[in-house]
Amino acid sequence: MKKSLLFSVFLFSFSALAAQEISVVEARSAEAVPFAQPFALQFVLSHTPGYEVTLDQDSLSKDFEITQISSAENSPGTVSYDLTAQPFILGKSTFTVTFNLVQDGKTFASAEKELFIDISHAKTFDDMNLREIRSPHIPSGWLTWLLAALLLAAIVYVLYYWYTRLQERPRRIGQLEDSRPGDVIALSKIDALLDSGLWENQQYKLFYITLSDILREYLWRQFHIDASADTSAELLRRVKNMPQMAPLMYQLREFLSSGDLVKFAKAVPSEQIRDKDVKILREIIVETAPKELSPAGQEGTK
Repeated sequence: MKKSLLFSVFLFSFSALAAQEISVVEARSAEAVPFAQPFALQFVLSHTPGYEVTLDQDSLSKDFEITQISSAENSPGTVSYDLTAQPFILGKSTFTVTFNLVQDGKTFASAEKELFIDISHAKTFDDMNLREIRSPHIPSGWLTWLLAALLLAAIVYVLYYWYTRLQERPRRIGQLEDSRPGDVIALSKIDALLDSGLWENQQYKLFYITLSDILREYLWRQFHIDASADTSAELLRRVKNMPQMAPLMYQLREFLSSGDLVKFAKAVPSEQIRDKDVKILREIIVETAPKELSPAGQEGTK
């Protein structure tokens, strides 16, 4: 009985892992295109439902410049990607692209596709029978000076415009800078978010994006940690060795995981989950904020 139970668990785990699949079922592109002329490519992918398909832009061929990318979900298990590319190499070339199967920021499977494309010379007018029939035109002296003066005036205007913008920018930044302590600013922003109406309007994703941004801004103000572009895993690695954050790592991981489910997996949180996540963020801010020290000798006196 025990062996059969272990075998069933192993079989179930193997089936769950095997279910995470992605494949390119169709790829469309022209076989030959002119040099530096945009052309369209389309990839249709089949994948395990419940996962997100992303394009790995680092895998794209360096011989092509991608000018446009769009995607559309055809069904819960199929998605199509439309790309517009410009070739900057002559001869036979290979267009390579990789798609990833992602959930909660983690890649479970990948699919790579190669297309062979022949890049030909751009069409030019090299007919020897063509000739210029217009007579040479040399502007008179006053027109040349007028054009030079207009060009000089335009250059002066552009330089003056950027100079005034640069002078105004520090003043605007100084006006918007909040001089309050970082923990006070963060706690006030949490209160403002709860009063914003985003939750009542069922804008849960935007609510959790703002909640996560409050944490990242607090880390910058309080510890000068720029986590604005970090994933949840990168943020955890960045703060795990901080003495202030060490006792709160479990709560921080729980807060980030809950937010990722809403932002990336489109989970709909309950009000209890929202209150729990807000409480965790408040606890992190309060516990890591600088503690005020009482004056020496004041403790124990009346």
